[in-house]
Amino acid sequence: MKQMITEAVGRFVKDYEERSGIATRWGEPIVGFCDAKSPSIESLKQAVSLNHLMPQDLLADASVVVVYFLPFAKVIAETNREGTAASPEWARAYSETNELFAELNDHLVELIERNGGKAALPGQAAGFSGDLLISRWSHRHFAVLAGLGTFGVNNMLITRMGCCGRVSSFAASIPVEPDVPLEEELCLYKQKGTCGKCFERCPAGALSPEGFDRQRCFMMCMENEAVYPGCDVCGKCGIGVPCTFWGRNV
Repeated sequence: MKQMITEAVGRFVKDYEERSGIATRWGEPIVGFCDAKSPSIESLKQAVSLNHLMPQDLLADASVVVVYFLPFAKVIAETNREGTAASPEWARAYSETNELFAELNDHLVELIERNGGKAALPGQAAGFSGDLLISRWSHRHFAVLAGLGTFGVNNMLITRMGCCGRVSSFAASIPVEPDVPLEEELCLYKQKGTCGKCFERCPAGALSPEGFDRQRCFMMCMENEAVYPGCDVCGKCGIGVPCTFWGRNV
């Protein structure tokens, strides 16, 4: 089942790229399976939000959370290197990835159910509160628990394909062995106090050794959303830093 889901994600992304009108290009996806019954999930109510949903809130007998990361191709990332405003290509990649996620998640749920399992999507819960700017279903936290990566000081998920990409997840009841979190810290600043380049890259001044200013980050995203309706994006802190691509070629 693991291999089937992983291959299905890769095939769908490749086919999606071939559609007329799709400009975004993605690298090789990575897929993980977080143990839905792990005690670490309960800690998300403290680490993220008291209202954070548990997998069982989506699916009573959930056994795992299926998580996948889609890295952007280097050519997409490089368009967003210069200036303080998000590039048109970056904004379009955000929009097209959202559309891809919607179709791919439905496809994966159907695939799982066709093979005897069950699955449920978080829906609107994956968005964040306009007041607290915190999600009730954190794809990134589930990705960390599924072993896809670790959090950087830029508050982004750093995977072995880099931090330049998007992540999605949903609950499922399928007979697979869950993955475990990485033991290695991928953020150089957290690992040994070096780097910190994302502090300099942030145009909003939302990143510093003292922490992450969620409101400043959000306001920068809102400035870009005013230019690209529906795309509350920025991404500058994940470009031009050592963790952008993590050594991958495309």
